[in-house]
Amino acid sequence: MADTEILRAALDSAVEDLAYIGWKRMFGCDAVFHDDTIFGLVWKEGRIGLKFTDGEEFESRMALEGSDRWGPSGRMTKHWILISETIATDAKLLKEWARISHESIL
Repeated sequence: MADTEILRAALDSAVEDLAYIGWKRMFGCDAVFHDDTIFGLVWKEGRIGLKFTDGEEFESRMALEGSDRWGPSGRMTKHWILISETIATDAKLLKEWARISHESIL
């Protein structure tokens, strides 16, 4: 479990070149939005969550070691993945994952 401030800085850097990005508090954590649509967050338990609305994209990323389905309060979400620490700590990979997540909500 990583420090949420470090993860917030990493995700902020990963999305800095994307269009119409803003941050808000949601679900008790920092969340990144495109306009008014959430696509990423830093979960309070020390993981980055990204939304992938394309079913094949979601499944292929869920199949990677360390990826977990996000289930706040025991309710499994449909499109959300808590990404592995390997992805979260690699700036290039995190930027790629964030870009694809961002594109999936457009």
